[in-house]
Amino acid sequence: MKFSLWSAVRHTVLSVLSVLGGVTLGAMLVSAATTISTNITTAGTFNADDAATLGSTLAVTGSSTVQALNIGGAALLNSTLNVVGSSTVQALNIGGAGMLSSTTATALKVGQTGTRHTGILSGYCTIATPAGHTATTTQQFTCASATGVTTSYKVFVQATSSLPSMYVIQSATSSTNAIEVRIFNTGLGTTTAGGLEGPTSLNYWAVL
Repeated sequence: MKFSLWSAVRHTVLSVLSVLGGVTLGAMLVSAATTISTNITTAGTFNADDAATLGSTLAVTGSSTVQALNIGGAALLNSTLNVVGSSTVQALNIGGAGMLSSTTATALKVGQTGTRHTGILSGYCTIATPAGHTATTTQQFTCASATGVTTSYKVFVQATSSLPSMYVIQSATSSTNAIEVRIFNTGLGTTTAGGLEGPTSLNYWAVL
């Protein structure tokens, strides 16, 4: 009877130690680098507090935030991905919203031979009611409210319906929160003010 009781106790103690050892080893492995050869599926939130490196495809259907992202394959995003640090992605397809932010300047290049850009702005600016603009002459105007534009940006402008048909935009250059435009009055038409009538808006794209 004594022997049987000791055997039962010994068996129980060994079982408990085995379980505790397995949990401890698992915690040690997860705290260090972990390699998983099968799929990972989570119904909750996946957080990577450090760099996340994936050698193949990443598919994100919910919102995710990572400090740094390196993907050797393709990334398919059906929702929001926020990358706070640096990222290297071989292919990126975004079905939802994508935001890349960093404390340093970031750049975007599309295609192998594309041009890298660090800023893209778009919107419309407004020319206030100007003085008379004599026919067959060119005059320079300040198109204001181009918020964020600096002299370093390249700008592209396009007329809206507020610009009468007898006027032609000849050139545009960037300024601080504004765009300087040169407009030619062909004289092919008349206006009551002898120039642009009232505020005139222009659409613009600005790239850095």
